[in-house]
Amino acid sequence: MPRKFRSLPVWDITSAMWIEHPPNKRFAVYAHGTPSSVDDAVFDKETGLVWERQPNSSRREWDASIVFSYSQAIAGRKGWRLPTIEELLSLVDPTTSNPTLPFGHPFLNIQTDYFFWSSTLGMSAPPTYAWGYNFGSGDTSNVLKTSQAYAWLVRAGYGHDYPY
Repeated sequence: MPRKFRSLPVWDITSAMWIEHPPNKRFAVYAHGTPSSVDDAVFDKETGLVWERQPNSSRREWDASIVFSYSQAIAGRKGWRLPTIEELLSLVDPTTSNPTLPFGHPFLNIQTDYFFWSSTLGMSAPPTYAWGYNFGSGDTSNVLKTSQAYAWLVRAGYGHDYPY
């Protein structure tokens, strides 16, 4: 039987029941209490970040993904954002493939056919690219901000404002 996770994540949900994820105890899952896992969140005990358990499967341009993140209420909380490229890469296990996530991870419906956006701007001036990661191919790349990519939202950590 899963047991209650004893430490609270960086952000506290009052009376939250963070349940260890037995296949990989790096993660704890918070089921918001709705029938759908879309409302679940995952606490990464290694990084202190809280991720949405099931990212939205729609692809959007970078700017639209930022706006989308601001509108989301997941696990009964607002304040979601795009992760930095370092935060997104913190989920990667380089010894695995398609998806390049740690064995026994608790995430659901991870798209592997294209990139996930990060908030990290690319290396052009003015920045017309943002860094992205593809959990299928394992590619990290600059992606044109007008391309349609996925958004996997995160809370906690430092984040930053988007200057462009």
